[in-house]
Amino acid sequence: MTSQWIQMSFVSKQNGKRLIFFTKVCPSKVEGAHVRHVPARKQLKNFLPIGAIACLLSVTTTAIQGCYQQAKETPSHEAQPGDTLVVKGGAEIRLTHTFKPGEPNGLFDGGIRVTTDQSVTSTAEVNAVCSMPDLPNWPQYDNIYGRWLTDGETPGVEGGKTDWQLLLYFNGQTEEKGREPAPAWAQRLAQNLCRKGDFLDD
Repeated sequence: MTSQWIQMSFVSKQNGKRLIFFTKVCPSKVEGAHVRHVPARKQLKNFLPIGAIACLLSVTTTAIQGCYQQAKETPSHEAQPGDTLVVKGGAEIRLTHTFKPGEPNGLFDGGIRVTTDQSVTSTAEVNAVCSMPDLPNWPQYDNIYGRWLTDGETPGVEGGKTDWQLLLYFNGQTEEKGREPAPAWAQRLAQNLCRKGDFLDD
C-alpha cells in the first residue's frame, strides 16, 4: 500500500479565510490508516525548487500590489471634485475645489486632498502659474505653490502665507522657494495643471 496526498480546504470561522491543507494517507500496521495534515506551503517547499518558489512569491506580490494599483490620473481641465489628479510616491491627490483660471496662464486657489499610505489625509490650497519656453517676457519656468489647510478651512477664502513653492525650469532644474520643501508630488501636479509631460494637451 502506498501513501497518497489529498488536498483539503477549510474556511476559518474567525476571518473567513480559506486554508488549504494536503492530507497524507499513510499505510499503518494497525487496522485502517492514519492521516497527517500538513500546510500547503510546507509541501510546496518540498515539491517546488527554490527558484520556482521565489518566482511564485514574486508573482503573488505583484498580484497583491495590483489590488492597490494607482487610480487613473485625470487631466486637470477635465477633472471634477473627487477625481484623482496625481498619484506619486504612495500619495494620491484628489481635487476638492475647482481651480480658478487666471489671466493669461494661471490656475489659482484650487483645493486638493492628499492621501498617503491609504490612510493619512491632509488638505491644501494650490496655485500654479504656467509659462512657455523662449517667449519674450515670460519666465523660463513653471511655478507651483501651496499651503496646508486647517480642518474646515476652504481654499481661497482665508488666504495666508505660502508653505511650499517649486520652480520648474525648462532646462530640467528645479528650485525650492518656500518655507518648507515642496511635496514629492508637486512636480507632477504642476505638469498636470500646466498640461505638460504626461499630461501634454495636443
